[in-house]
Amino acid sequence: DVFVGPQTATTMAHLKKALQAQDAVVTVSGPAGVGKTTLVGKALQAVASTHKSIRIGRMQLQGTDVLEFLLEELGVKNFPKGPIRQFSALRDRLYQLERENTRVVIAIEDAMRVGAESLAELEALTAADAGESGGAAIVLMGDSGLASLLGDPQLARLAQRVRQRQSIDPLCAAEIRGYLMHCFRLAGVDFEHIFESGSAALVHELSGGIPRMANNIV
Repeated sequence: DVFVGPQTATTMAHLKKALQAQDAVVTVSGPAGVGKTTLVGKALQAVASTHKSIRIGRMQLQGTDVLEFLLEELGVKNFPKGPIRQFSALRDRLYQLERENTRVVIAIEDAMRVGAESLAELEALTAADAGESGGAAIVLMGDSGLASLLGDPQLARLAQRVRQRQSIDPLCAAEIRGYLMHCFRLAGVDFEHIFESGSAALVHELSGGIPRMANNIV
């Protein structure tokens, strides 16, 4: 149910390949509304048989909140108090999933909003060299400021774990036409039977190739 154009197909293939490394970090950058979250979600669906996904939405997390959040998302109940014991519980859970042939990938929808402190904490919790488990992968999403964020000195270790950097561009005119035809086909109608010839090109011009803006215009 998701439009897959040439750019989307290529990006999904690269994401799937990068996630073969258990503690990989992947960055997905692009302007707001271009479809980063949808694309990453589709890629994670494709590896759902081998990976358990945890999503961190557009929220602000304190560094101290990250550990408890991961424990809850991984189904650890009645976890102990204190960061040292909680960290041990997290690594034990990751190791348990690993033995069940399940890897963990954490998708962060807005890395800038989560902040450098929480990202640094997340890196420390998921690194392969932090315990018996092989750790967990991280997918960071954001706009053009994502590269600058990773230049923060406290995120040096996180930046060193980056295996793939994907930049999502606005759709070209042909892709916008394909996207609109796909969406209308899902609704049971033909876009070009409802809109005049050349409408897709006009939508592309007005939206700048941003799917979210194209949706609003339509």
